Amino acid sequence: MADTKNTTNKTFEYRIRPNKKFVAACEKALGDSRFVYNCALEQRIRVYNASGKTISFYEQSRQLTEARDELPEIKSALRTIQSDALERLDEAFIAFFKRLKVGQNPGFPRFKSRDRYHTFSQKYEKVRPCPIKGDKLTVPGVGTCRIRLSRPVEGRCKQLRITRRADGWYVLLVCETPKPAPLAPSGQTVGVDVGVKSFATLSTGEEIANPRHLKQAADQLAREQRRLARKVKGSQNRGKARGKVALRHLRVQRARKHFHHEEAAKLVERFDRIAVEDLNIRGMVKNRHLAKAILDVAWGQFFAITKDKAENAGRTFERVNPRYTTQTCSNCGHRQKMPLAIRIFECEKCGFVCGRDHNAAINLDSVRASGPEPDACGERQRSKKQERDGSSQSEPRRG
Repeated sequence: MADTKNTTNKTFEYRIRPNKKFVAACEKALGDSRFVYNCALEQRIRVYNASGKTISFYEQSRQLTEARDELPEIKSALRTIQSDALERLDEAFIAFFKRLKVGQNPGFPRFKSRDRYHTFSQKYEKVRPCPIKGDKLTVPGVGTCRIRLSRPVEGRCKQLRITRRADGWYVLLVCETPKPAPLAPSGQTVGVDVGVKSFATLSTGEEIANPRHLKQAADQLAREQRRLARKVKGSQNRGKARGKVALRHLRVQRARKHFHHEEAAKLVERFDRIAVEDLNIRGMVKNRHLAKAILDVAWGQFFAITKDKAENAGRTFERVNPRYTTQTCSNCGHRQKMPLAIRIFECEKCGFVCGRDHNAAINLDSVRASGPEPDACGERQRSKKQERDGSSQSEPRRG
């Protein structure tokens, strides 16, 4: 077993230069994976209705092995791709019961149509060579094609994913690489107060402007949506219009993620400790006046990216309880009411004057994490699923 303290999982993504034969094989593999997923879901529902008990991933995996011996149409598909579909279903049920336990809207796993299933993957054994040689990709059980080799592959490949997006096909390689050397200590810490008007305000007084990616693309999106609404349902033109809308959203998503990576890298390079607000984003988006703006800035994604970069750089990332950070004077500690409309903090006790968000960021920098222990770099244990499939913290598991 690899030493997780000295290694990290890194995802390399490349755009595929497809040929008709390879695309047809990918569509078939995607269909086979989706078929196994839906069949396994149906079995879980049927078993529970009959006995009141659920069926485990391992039992379904054993039954899949038996089905491959008896049914040629099941055996024709690669086993590792079918196993991945079972693991995805198992993940869905684990998340379902977790939400049910904490009283959230559980969202029972549902059957997948073609439009809701875009990725298949397979584990990659140690004995196999790297699936990329030069600019040629070899996918076991599927075929070969060329890729746009934007950067060289590093480390040992643990998992290979093929995903279909609005602008084409992509391959993602999850590789085990040596953990990079920690950055030299800078001796500086920072508190980060995120917002909507400004993306973030640092305890140093700096402000990061909000690029408002969704708002910038709103006119183009509205135009494409109107064109889509005029198309006849089920027609080829409607399918093309849907693709254009999806492409617009994909570009917004990529621009937002690129911005998050840039800003997170700057923070990690400058500061030894980064303290952010431990926000209840799920509850905040229930405000219908602010939901769209909050989802556009995507604080959750920004925090996840910053945490991952901090761990790899030997920095400390902490989530701090934001309670009263806006109402407390960062100079003397006096607490006073601060309506949201007031953007300048003026302390009634000591006369300290500061921007509302700047004052909160200073408090975040001075307060230690409220949890049992901070997210010290390299100390958080990988989850069982991440150990099993080698998924990266900085890369969402599914497209």
